[in-house]
Amino acid sequence: MVFLAWHIVWFLTGLNAPAAADHHGVARILFYVFSAVVYLMVVVGTLLPLALANQSWGRRIPRWMLMSAAWTGSALLSARGLAGIVDDFVRAIGVLPNGLTGLTTAQTLGTDHPSSWAVFAGCATDLLFAIGGLLFGLAALSFQRASVRLLA
Repeated sequence: MVFLAWHIVWFLTGLNAPAAADHHGVARILFYVFSAVVYLMVVVGTLLPLALANQSWGRRIPRWMLMSAAWTGSALLSARGLAGIVDDFVRAIGVLPNGLTGLTTAQTLGTDHPSSWAVFAGCATDLLFAIGGLLFGLAALSFQRASVRLLA
């Protein structure tokens, strides 16, 4: 829920987000497909912790599906968060001025001179992804241990 709240803060403060109008042709179609996948992941990522917390409706979902979703979420969030943290770090210390992606600051943040808020928000988002990955992993372990005890 903190992660979702952060997206609301991000939106309300006017930080740039990609828009369909920025793309044309096949790139626009891919943008819509990517957006739909992200929205689906947000819905699953919101409901999954509730299902893992042993909600009555969550017990109707096969254990393997919950475990697969939790470990996949953990891996994706961790990879995104850690890559972002490393990218921010190598940019900040000047080892790779264009980061891991090879993109300039202007390409990633929309300006060569981003505001302190934009830099903070980007770093905080990367950290939230990494923490989310860790928490999904811990939830998966906890669920796995609890379900093994129930089966025994």
